[in-house]
Amino acid sequence: MPVGDPVSPQQRAAIARAVRDAEADCGLHFRVQVGALPDGRASAERLLAEAGPDARQTVVVAVDPARRSVEIVTGSLATTRVSDRTCGLAALAMKSSFSAGDLVGGLRSGLQLIADHARTPRTPHLDTV
Repeated sequence: MPVGDPVSPQQRAAIARAVRDAEADCGLHFRVQVGALPDGRASAERLLAEAGPDARQTVVVAVDPARRSVEIVTGSLATTRVSDRTCGLAALAMKSSFSAGDLVGGLRSGLQLIADHARTPRTPHLDTV
């Protein structure tokens, strides 16, 4: 792992897979940042803005391992499908895994929790006779 890089190449690949899985499950876009967040939430909000036209349907999960902080920011469309309560539960799940030394597992479980709650419910087909 390079000096100053909190994530190894293998971890980076596993996180990318977790992001792809979450996106496939719910149709939202996810951005994950692991590293220093000098301005906390403001840093996460800047990451959301950097998503450009996709920002409306993006969820940013920013983790600062040194500060032991997790910031989750949602775009305007994503907010309609991902509640603050869901984000709080995801952050709690992630922090629990992080405290056990499992960065990738924590991100995977947090992303999956958000995706599960954001999934558009299926409407059964109603046949008319």
